[in-house]
Amino acid sequence: MEPPFEWSPQFILLLLAVTTYGFPLEEKFDGLFRAEPPHCSKTPIVRAQTSQNAMSSIARGMQMQFSIGLHTAVCFRLYEDTQLASQEINDDENAGNQTSLLHTIRLEKLEHHHPITQRYTFGIPEVHASCICECDATSSTCTAESHQFTACPESDKSDETSSCYRTFFPNQTPIGCSEDDIPKLCCDVRFKPYKNMTFLAVKLEQPTTYATFVYAAYDFVNGYWVEKDKTKIRSQLDGGTQDRHLDQKRRISLAVTAGGRASHQLETGMYFSRTSNGGETEELRMQPLNEITDNNFDRLGWYRMDDSGHFHVNNGVVKMDDIHKAKVKNCKEQTYKSILSANHYMPGHFNLTRPLEVIKPWIQSARIFDSSLRQAVVTHAEGTNLQISIHLDDEVESQNLVFFHNASRIRDFSGSIIVDSKSNRLFNLTVYEASGKIDGSVKMSTGFGSDTIHTFTAYVSDLHASNRSMIIPLPAIVGQGARAICLRADSMADIDKICHVIEYFESPLEIDLVEGKWHEMIGTCPTCNQINFNGMMKFLNPAHWIKGISSIGDGVMIATDIVVYLGVLCILYLLITKIIVPLGQICLRIRRWCKK
Repeated sequence: MEPPFEWSPQFILLLLAVTTYGFPLEEKFDGLFRAEPPHCSKTPIVRAQTSQNAMSSIARGMQMQFSIGLHTAVCFRLYEDTQLASQEINDDENAGNQTSLLHTIRLEKLEHHHPITQRYTFGIPEVHASCICECDATSSTCTAESHQFTACPESDKSDETSSCYRTFFPNQTPIGCSEDDIPKLCCDVRFKPYKNMTFLAVKLEQPTTYATFVYAAYDFVNGYWVEKDKTKIRSQLDGGTQDRHLDQKRRISLAVTAGGRASHQLETGMYFSRTSNGGETEELRMQPLNEITDNNFDRLGWYRMDDSGHFHVNNGVVKMDDIHKAKVKNCKEQTYKSILSANHYMPGHFNLTRPLEVIKPWIQSARIFDSSLRQAVVTHAEGTNLQISIHLDDEVESQNLVFFHNASRIRDFSGSIIVDSKSNRLFNLTVYEASGKIDGSVKMSTGFGSDTIHTFTAYVSDLHASNRSMIIPLPAIVGQGARAICLRADSMADIDKICHVIEYFESPLEIDLVEGKWHEMIGTCPTCNQINFNGMMKFLNPAHWIKGISSIGDGVMIATDIVVYLGVLCILYLLITKIIVPLGQICLRIRRWCKK
């Protein structure tokens, strides 16, 4: 049996120290883990001439321009006379070997901040229709006044979350009734949220683009990296060039230029997110959805929550006659068919789409950001390069500034070519023990020596080799069938590239066609179709006999029927008076004679 787990006194003291002082979370654990620079990417650098101060004849400082991609880092050193901790420790060995801090700039995030201009809460309704049929058109059980363009009485609601509306269908087929009856059908249509699920619908407008950079400076001391400076900067890309100082000494400044809009952007429109009982929202999703002023029953959002927290069908009292249809199957047996002319309801008429980050490979996350529900943030998983300028405010000679990059490597890879249900053509790639810049080439066939039809570059931003999975977009020229794909690290020779035959998989188009189905049900109405005094008088009323005569032929048929009925009555009269009654009298006399 394993001994019980015991916390060491040092760990308990550490927890007390962390919980006692009110530092930010990242500062509480500062020093617990070794600092490590990011992987430094190979980047072309353009040295630019700085503008001269109008008040001075001397141009101070130096400026470099380069491109930086999402999740990649650029690294450089400034060789100067200042002695660092790394030299102080080994003075004798490093005499005359002046070294600088390693400065790193990494593009950590690319985000779109969308303002929200509309929002409402909706649910997926679970629908149940109960109907009654009445043969007698004059009956008060089912009337237009009680069931047309009206809601159910409050006493008929099952609970506070449900809503109920009534519909009226006159002139039904008289199946189960007499031929001259005109049956009518009255229904109560009840709605309640399916599994109490709620969703928040929002309308997103054109976004503002922000890039987040992380600047850090490192010194190498006693065989370990030590972080000397760190700054996180968020820069807007939609306006003019944004200038920010990076380091604490305000010697290095960063200027960012977008050079155009991001390669991907969500369209303006309606999106939705599932919400929890506590009000937290999940990932954003995209599906045909009503705006707050719309009332389209073929789109999501027609079953909404009002300000008091109750669900209702938007304008349901008026619209219910348009979407609910019912017809009698047998009025006397109270059987009928019912259907709802709408989409996105249960049972069986709702399919929840997948989150945006699943169906759109370029999205890392898409969520409603703040508690006031006024902003949505879309974080990119991939993006176009940004144009960066670094300005050194001090007088630094160009030969004292050196950019560095780490060697790239890869051991192996696997993957598959996929065309998903949205027709996105992708290479689902997993690399093993990889780091840095990885170049890939797609071949025309399964032969490793066949012609290259497409090339791509992937980045693994970890300094040490690791296993990573990523999605690589492919053009339409990469058609059906397996083909060879080769990968090599940027520092590898072409002869050392790794090639594999990659299988091809294609998913059918995702077309969500929802067809309405008639539901056969049996109603319950003990008071319907009862024989009463008015019904008996109707059949005894001669005016009712000639009701419905519209032509000479109908009159001849009714007259013929009357003659036949009278003839039958005469025959019955003669049979009773001339045969049955005399025969009964003879039998009675014979019985009496036998008793004597």
